Amino acid sequence: MPTVEFNFQDLSQLIGRRFKPHELKDRISMLGTDLEDINSKSITLEVFPDRPDLLSVEGFSRALEGVLRINTGLKDYPVKESGMKLLVDSSVKNVRPFIASGIMRGVSITGENLISLMDIQEKLHITHGRNRKKVAIGVHDLSRIEPPFLYRAVKPNELRFIPLDMHEELTPGEILRRHPKGIGYAYVLQDLDRYPIILDKNDNVLSFPPIINGELTRVSDNTKDIFIEITGMEQRAVNQALNILVTSIADRGGEIQSVEILPR
Repeated sequence: MPTVEFNFQDLSQLIGRRFKPHELKDRISMLGTDLEDINSKSITLEVFPDRPDLLSVEGFSRALEGVLRINTGLKDYPVKESGMKLLVDSSVKNVRPFIASGIMRGVSITGENLISLMDIQEKLHITHGRNRKKVAIGVHDLSRIEPPFLYRAVKPNELRFIPLDMHEELTPGEILRRHPKGIGYAYVLQDLDRYPIILDKNDNVLSFPPIINGELTRVSDNTKDIFIEITGMEQRAVNQALNILVTSIADRGGEIQSVEILPR
């Protein structure tokens, strides 16, 4: 089971009430989690694989609110239409066939919000995503790109872009040999003669899933609107990851918008 650690004060703020650690100790076990430690600074616990929603502090606080009878029942998350489209080319069918996408408007990517966003992505990648093979997440600054977006497969040296944390353009094939993330996750694309790529209207590369995003769409403290794309080998798992991510961001004030997925 994956182990997660949450900031106790951040959890209390999300719930909207102040608690002392001993007041939550017995209640937390009612969620089916294995509590390892709780104090005024942090909570450490193990989460069962069938509850990936508890991997984020937002999802955990939401579930805990139900146990504490603060808010019961399913929480409603309104979703508006963004009017944006993501086209899926048939070339990805035998490469990495499934994708889901969404927009988050009016987000704040600072402090605990940024820590939480990075943490839930990594936890989902490792557990729910089976180290990115089953599911991989890309989060992008929407202001830097223009729809419609295109998901297609390319040859290893067909195009070049600057991957995250680098300053030179590389082909997908070069990224797998030279970028730390490429070296680490090259096995996911082993034996493929084409690699998945996501581009915008102007052929800017957003992502080379499940390996690395482009430097162009790096999320920063100034980011207010986010484009999310999640690719994988199973549609249900991809959709679940998207739902977990957007609801976690929405719990901190973001507005959820849909992206229409269409065949090219």
